[in-house]
Amino acid sequence: MLKPKRKIASKELKKDPFLESIYSIKQHFDEKKPQYLKIGLSVVVVFLIGFLYNSNSVTNENEADYGLSIGMVYLNQGDYQNAIMQFQQIVDEYSNTNSGYDASFYIGKIHFERGNYDLALPHFERYVSGSNNNFILSSAFESLSSIYQDKNNLDDAISYQKKSINKSISELGNAYSKLRLAKLYILNNNKEKAIKVMDEVIKDHKDNFDIKKEYDFLYGLMDTIS
Repeated sequence: MLKPKRKIASKELKKDPFLESIYSIKQHFDEKKPQYLKIGLSVVVVFLIGFLYNSNSVTNENEADYGLSIGMVYLNQGDYQNAIMQFQQIVDEYSNTNSGYDASFYIGKIHFERGNYDLALPHFERYVSGSNNNFILSSAFESLSSIYQDKNNLDDAISYQKKSINKSISELGNAYSKLRLAKLYILNNNKEKAIKVMDEVIKDHKDNFDIKKEYDFLYGLMDTIS
């Protein structure tokens, strides 16, 4: 005959290590439930904010890219007034996007090519302060160097020309940037540095006729400057 099963008291259940752990966890959760709910809600809110921010950033980038492309159409058509207005709108509305910085460069480029160096200067300076596009950065730094040379500020012209060299992405472009730096050294009465840079260039491009021609011109320029 089967013996009746003995009922297990709750006190005995608590003596079981595993069950006791489960009970402790449940009790802890019940006590801390409001805090955990607050933490969970905070995590959800942070996630949603991050998601919305990223979505908004992508939307801004896309809108800025589209606006920039319109400005480029005006620029390629030679409609500089509308190009500047379009680029400026991108700068005003999407200043911290990649296209926002590119728009600053193109405004500067238009003014620079029309000889309005003072108008071009702040746009180039803004561009180099926030862009990471080395292809355009090299051109922007070179333009800044030319502007400061025109202002007879050769120290700043040299500084920006060095930065242009560092951002140059082509071997030939790098060579011409170095020769321009050598010219600035010559104009600044630092022939020793000029010769060092020139010799570095000609060593790597001795078979390039145009490089050799510029090299010879700079040596002739040194003879005319006391």
